[in-house]
Amino acid sequence: MLSHRTTARGVLLLLIGVFTGTASAGVPEVTAFPVVGNVTYTDDFGDPRPQGPHEGNDIMSVRHQPAVAFVAGHVQKWTGSGSYGTCMLYLHAKNGMTYVYIHLNNDLGLDNDNKGGCKNGVSWAKGLENGDHVKRGELVGFVGDSGDANGIQPHLHFEVRKLSGTAIDPFTYLNRSKRLLFPRPRPGLGDVIVTLKGSTLIKKTDSTITVRTKRVLVAPLGLNYINVRKVTLAVAPETLVERKGSTGFSTTDVSAAKVGERVRVTTVTFAPTWMTQKAPASVLSVSRLVLLGS
Repeated sequence: MLSHRTTARGVLLLLIGVFTGTASAGVPEVTAFPVVGNVTYTDDFGDPRPQGPHEGNDIMSVRHQPAVAFVAGHVQKWTGSGSYGTCMLYLHAKNGMTYVYIHLNNDLGLDNDNKGGCKNGVSWAKGLENGDHVKRGELVGFVGDSGDANGIQPHLHFEVRKLSGTAIDPFTYLNRSKRLLFPRPRPGLGDVIVTLKGSTLIKKTDSTITVRTKRVLVAPLGLNYINVRKVTLAVAPETLVERKGSTGFSTTDVSAAKVGERVRVTTVTFAPTWMTQKAPASVLSVSRLVLLGS
C-alpha cells in the first residue's frame, strides 16, 4: 500500500502545472479551520512515521464531520491507492499554496464499513467537481478513515504545501484560523436554516439568548453534526416560543425560559456569509425557540 504521504507528494507535483497562482511567503491571516465541530490536534508535524516524517497535522474528529475550505481556491479530488483507497482533496489557492485533505470518509454508516468509496456525498460535498472554485469555509468533504488510516480514529490529515511542493508545519495556521458554526453551502443552494439541537440555555436578556450547543443541523445541506460551543442569538418579539409538555406544545415567551434548561433553537432563514458562519453575538436571529425543561 502506498502511504498517504508518498501519494500526496507525488500527486501534488503532478497537479502543480494544472493550477496557477502567485507564490506567497506565507498563509493568509484569516482562514477557516478545516473541520467544523469539536476536534483535538497537536503539532505532530515531523513526527516519525513508517513512511518517513509526518508532513501534516492530524485533526482528530468523528466520522462524517464536515470539512471546509481553509481558504478560497480551486479543488482537485483524488483517490489514492491501497486496499480501500485514500479519499483526498487538493485545494489550490491564489497565493500559490496548496492545502491537502487526506483520509476523507468512505463509509456509509456510523461504523467503519468501507461501503461508500470515494464519491460525492460520501467523501466530498455533493456537486463538487474537479476545478470548481470554492469560497473560504465552504463545505468540501467529510472526515473519515480512508486509506492507511482504515480502522483507526477518524481524522483529517491536513497539509500545507508551498508552490514547490514542500510541506510546512500547519500548526500555527490552524491555531489562528476561525472556528465556524456551520459550513457554507455550494453556490446555487440558496439561503440556510440552522437548528441548534439539544442545547442548554446559559443566559438570557429581553432581546437575546445564549446557549451551549450540542448538535447543529443545517438545511438545505442535510448536515447533523456535533459542535459544542456558546452562541448568542437575537430574539425578537415575533419569535415563536413554545414549551414542550406531556400533552404537546404550548405558546409562551422568552420570560418563561429558565437558565439551565434544555432548548432547541431554529434560526430565521438567512443568506450564508463569512460573518454568519463565525456567529458572533446577535448576528443570527431566532425563528423558533422550544423550551424542553431540565
